[in-house]
Amino acid sequence: MTVHIDTGRWNETVLDGMDLVVPEGQLTALLGESGCGKSMVAAALTGLLPGSARRTGQVRVNGTSVDDERQWRRLRGRTVGFVPQDGVTAFAPSETVGAQLRELERRHRQWSLDRACTAARYPTELFDLLPDQHSGGQIQRAALAAALLPAPGILIADEPAGSLDVDTAYAVWTTLRRYADAGAAVLVITHDVPMLTATRVADRMVLMRGGKAVVTGTTPELAALTDPYVRGFFQPQ
Repeated sequence: MTVHIDTGRWNETVLDGMDLVVPEGQLTALLGESGCGKSMVAAALTGLLPGSARRTGQVRVNGTSVDDERQWRRLRGRTVGFVPQDGVTAFAPSETVGAQLRELERRHRQWSLDRACTAARYPTELFDLLPDQHSGGQIQRAALAAALLPAPGILIADEPAGSLDVDTAYAVWTTLRRYADAGAAVLVITHDVPMLTATRVADRMVLMRGGKAVVTGTTPELAALTDPYVRGFFQPQ
C-alpha cells in the first residue's frame, strides 16, 4: 500500500509500498522510528485514513478486499478492534466512560464488562469519570477494554502500554498475548523493545523505515542482525 497525504499546505508520501500480513493466532509487533508511518498503517487497516489521504493498494480482511467506508463501518468493532494511541479518542467526550462501556457490552453481548476491564487492567471505580478526567494510562486501558468487549477476530493496538508502569505494562502485554493465543490476529504498534525482548510475547517483529517494512523476523532474529538501523532498537536500556 502507498498513502500520500496532501492537505493543500503540506504533502508527503507516508506509506511507500508498505506490505504487511497479520496472521491469526499470532501477535505481530510493528516497530520503527518516529514518523516512519506506523500509526498510518493502523489508520489504513481500520478505515480511518484522513480525508486528505490518497491511497493505492489493497486491504484484505479474512481474504476479502475492503474498499469503502460502508464496508469499514460494518467491520470496525465486531471484526476489527482498534486501540488508538490517544485513548481519549476512543470515547465520546461528554459521556462517562462507564456508560459507554456498558453500551458496548449491551450492543455486542460477547465479553462481559467485568472480563474486559479485568483483562485491560482498567479500574471499574473510574466508571463515573469523563474520558478527559482520566490519566493517559487509565484512558488507554479503558480503550483496550472497549476494543475487547466485541471480541473482534482482529485487534490492532497503537502503543497500548506506552503510558503504563512496568508491572501494568507487562499485564497488558500478557493480555494481548493470550488474546492472540485464543486465535485472534493481533497487531501492536510499539516502541517497547525492552519489554518485547524480555518477554518474547511477539511471534514476529516488523521493522519499518521510510514508510515501508524493511525487515521481519522473530525477536531473537532481529536482535542478532548487525544492520545499524536495526541494532539501534536493541541497544541495552
